[in-house]
Parts: sequence; C-alpha cells; structure tokens
Amino acid sequence: MKLILLLLFSVNVQAGLFDFVSIYQANKAYENKDYQLAAEKFDDINNDAARLNQANSLYKQGLYKQALKKYQSVKREDLAFDRLYNSGNAYAKSGKINEAIDSYEKALKLQKDKDALFNLELLKKQKRRKITDTKQKNKKHRKQKNKKKKKSKSKQQQREKLNKIKQQRWEKALNKKLRTLMIPLTKPQNDNEQNPW
Repeated sequence: MKLILLLLFSVNVQAGLFDFVSIYQANKAYENKDYQLAAEKFDDINNDAARLNQANSLYKQGLYKQALKKYQSVKREDLAFDRLYNSGNAYAKSGKINEAIDSYEKALKLQKDKDALFNLELLKKQKRRKITDTKQKNKKHRKQKNKKKKKSKSKQQQREKLNKIKQQRWEKALNKKLRTLMIPLTKPQNDNEQNPW
C-alpha cells in the first residue's frame, strides 16, 4: 500500500515538475518573442491560463482563427475578461467587426477598461464609415448603371432614328424609281401606238 502511495506521489511530483519547466520555457519563449515555441510549450500544460497564453502566442503569430479556437476553450470565470478582450482583438484582426464589437461589449460588462472601450468605439466608427462608404459606392454604381442605360437608350434611340431616316430615304428613292417606271395614262398620240395594257 505504501509503495502504491509513494508511486502516485512521485508521478504527481514529476508532472508538477514538468509543468514548472514547461511554464518557465513557455514564458521565456514568449518574452523573447518566439511565439511559435511559446505556443508549443503552453500546449504541454493542461490548464485554462496556459490555454489563454497559448492563444495569445497564436495571436502574436497572426494565426487569428486558431487563437480564437483556443480563447473559446478557456472556461475559468476569472479569465473571462481577458478571453473576451483578446477574442475581440482577434476578431478585429480577422476583419470580423461585428463579432469583435460583441466581444468588447461583453468584456466591458465584466470590467471597465479604457483599451477595450477605445477599441470598441474605434470599431463602431469603422463600421459606420464602412456602411456609409458602401452606400456611396452603391449609389455611384447605380448612377453609372443609369448613365449606361441612358447612353444605351440614347444610342438605341439614335439607331432607331437613323434607321427611320434610312427607311424614309429608301422609300423616297423607291418612289422616285416607281414614278419613273410608271407609264403615263394619256391618249396615244399616234394610232399606230398600241396600248401596252
């Protein structure tokens, strides 16, 4: 019995010792801006704080989608603000403005923070500007489309008018030819001439 207890105790001590070494190596790599190594070392540690730090390491590498997955795996309540704030940053960097705004708003409900508030306001302004720009682009596009339609209609009307003029000229020319081909219906001047009809 003592042997089993001693074995279990030594396994826990070794696991704790390995965690300590991994934490040290991960923190050192993060400080040295070796975010890839830091992410690998934080992955060796099985707790929410390490997952949050691993997500931060992925974020620093520009791997926002992977960072978001890691942030979402953090469940500890005392890390909720950091998880939401950093998720907002990752969403913003990914171009997902609505999700970023949502994350910052949730983070600010947990804790007032000037950086989160600044980022939130910045993204809201950016969203309004994007909506305005989109509306202006659409308006400009519609105007250009209408101009093209008008030009197209104008060209079509010009073609129709030209065709009508050509038709009138052709009819006049045809009428002239028909007039010249007509045989006058007058009395024959000479009895020897016969009526062609």
